[in-house]
Amino acid sequence: GVLRRRALNVAAREVGADKLATAHTLDDEAQTILLNIFRGDILRLAKEKPVTDEVHPRFVQKVRPFCEIPEKESALYAYVKKIKFQDVPCPYASEALRNEMRLMLNRMEERHPGTKFAVFKSIERLRPALDEIGRKAGFKECVACGEPAAAELCRVCEFLRRIS
Repeated sequence: GVLRRRALNVAAREVGADKLATAHTLDDEAQTILLNIFRGDILRLAKEKPVTDEVHPRFVQKVRPFCEIPEKESALYAYVKKIKFQDVPCPYASEALRNEMRLMLNRMEERHPGTKFAVFKSIERLRPALDEIGRKAGFKECVACGEPAAAELCRVCEFLRRIS
């Protein structure tokens, strides 16, 4: 995820884009919210939202126009309109905590329709407090690559350092 986000941000900057739209669905949003809660990562919870703030000149603003549309509806629309989409899961997905969140949310949604939407809307109701947390944290620049970072090293450089 870290490398993909960096690649998208750099590519958007290189073409002069001022916005980057992603196809994150309600399912993605609910999973991410729960992942951040389970990890106790309030700062990431504060930064992840349907339209990101312009917090650093090197960040292209991100928008998520499908954030309230369930994944099944999005896939059905693409299928009916013959729009190609990636439907093969990552081979490592089953090992990821996100997969457990996905399975749990799908079970809850089946038994209690509206669960995913309730998770998403609950965080949106907390948005003013989360925005304040995000504002206080701010961004620095990575000492290794100059990209925006919450710490001395950005997550990409941290990752690359760990694997080398």
